[in-house]
Amino acid sequence: MKRILVTLLVAIAIPAHAESVRVGVFAPAAPFPSTAARVELATKLADHLGKAIGGTGVGRVYARAGDFAAAVKKTEITVALVDPAYLASASGYTVIAASVRGGSTDQGWQLVARTGSKFGDLKGKRLQIAANGGREAPFVLDVLLGGNVAKDYFAKLEVAPDTASALAALGLGRTDVVAVPGGVELPAGTQSVLAVPGIIGPALVTYGPVTAQQRSQLAAAAATFKGDSTIAGFRAADGDAVKAIARRYGSTQKRGPLTVPAVRLVVGDLVEGRKLAIERTPAIDFR
Repeated sequence: MKRILVTLLVAIAIPAHAESVRVGVFAPAAPFPSTAARVELATKLADHLGKAIGGTGVGRVYARAGDFAAAVKKTEITVALVDPAYLASASGYTVIAASVRGGSTDQGWQLVARTGSKFGDLKGKRLQIAANGGREAPFVLDVLLGGNVAKDYFAKLEVAPDTASALAALGLGRTDVVAVPGGVELPAGTQSVLAVPGIIGPALVTYGPVTAQQRSQLAAAAATFKGDSTIAGFRAADGDAVKAIARRYGSTQKRGPLTVPAVRLVVGDLVEGRKLAIERTPAIDFR
């Protein structure tokens, strides 16, 4: 009887701490080499963060924005690693850290093509990019290219499940151009045509009823996390970098400056040939 009672008490106690941190990963643009690598990172990160607040963690990887949004709505996610392109048009989260890749939290992007060596050669080509929740075209045209090209510059903009899939499609000739983060291995027969200034990489955010103390604990734990070559670790950050991306969505198309000839005016040129003397009127005419 005592053994049964002890067993019941243990069974009741365990769930009180189990799955105290539920970590979601929705970062299609992050250049993980495989889905297995994503799952491994999610599991390792969940375990690390769970221990930080005296509990356990469970990591889940989401391939589609709809599935990730549904999990957030159901409060199934405590912490998440998310692409900034998605966060820029979302709400209900708090940024606690930015991921580090190649020693920096900023991540350069590039346009990679099968043919052509300059940006002008890409006009009218098909472009593919990792999914970000339906804002793929604005992300390419407004954020990466700064609104400097027309909306129809590319013949078609296609969506890939993730960066690895986009590069594979380029290598197989199923698309002409891809927009991917810098520092990735390119398929044979392709080349980087345009390098784009860096933006923040995937951010670590909290959802739901997470207290300020828990956020502080999670941020501190994230700073000591050791990941892989894609997500090496984290540094403390707020939402300003994500807001900067949000402000670039829907930017107006930019046009080149008007060419105005330099005009040099000289006083002598203005008065040349003119009679400057004031003619005197006889006083008798004022009677």
